[in-house]
Amino acid sequence: MDGERFFPAGVLRDDRLEPLDVSKVNEQIRFSFFSSPSSLAPSQGETSPSPDKKDAYSWLKAPRYDGTAMEVGSLARLLIAYKKNQPKSVKTILDDFLHAHSLTLSDLVSTMGRHAARAIESQIVARQCLEWIDQLVPGKPAFQDYSIPNRAEGVGLTEAPRGALGHWIQIQNGKIGRYQCVVPTTWNCSPRDDQEQPGPVEQALVGIPVTDEKNPIEVARVVRSFDPCLACAVH
Repeated sequence: MDGERFFPAGVLRDDRLEPLDVSKVNEQIRFSFFSSPSSLAPSQGETSPSPDKKDAYSWLKAPRYDGTAMEVGSLARLLIAYKKNQPKSVKTILDDFLHAHSLTLSDLVSTMGRHAARAIESQIVARQCLEWIDQLVPGKPAFQDYSIPNRAEGVGLTEAPRGALGHWIQIQNGKIGRYQCVVPTTWNCSPRDDQEQPGPVEQALVGIPVTDEKNPIEVARVVRSFDPCLACAVH
């Protein structure tokens, strides 16, 4: 139906589902190579490089939701959809998958779970495309015309394949005055925040056994399960 999203929005913390509140998003920079103030909302974000900053080790900022490091991506989308039972195909397919492999829902929060979630989501979306393609009307406009206002601000939130994506813009005198974005890999690969809380990838690496320090393939497998794109994530 018009206005409905196929995968629902939401926040899952400690197995509790919460509605998304974008005002709870900020970016912290204690361990990032930036000198701008910390804990700014993206709409007020600044990008002032500081490559010699003491203790910093990442060109990524540390986005946090209500003070919590959040994982984004296919796994996050499927778990929220499962909890909301929307669309219903998610619960059916996930339950069948878990039963076939003698797994629980919490087992998906793992390296293989992220890969499985990506494959399962692709299957669900591919099947849905058969319905969506029937909704296309040849000859109808594919976009809406627009005019740029002299002064305005706004935020656009969507889901990229890698996860939650947000863009914040301010228009001044008919031109872009401020533009900030928080991309999926910024969430997943963020450094420690002001309270030294590690980001999702760093947390996932804690305790990983490494057989050969010169070829730490175990570490690479975990990092790659997040499908990172560091070029996009650098501010």
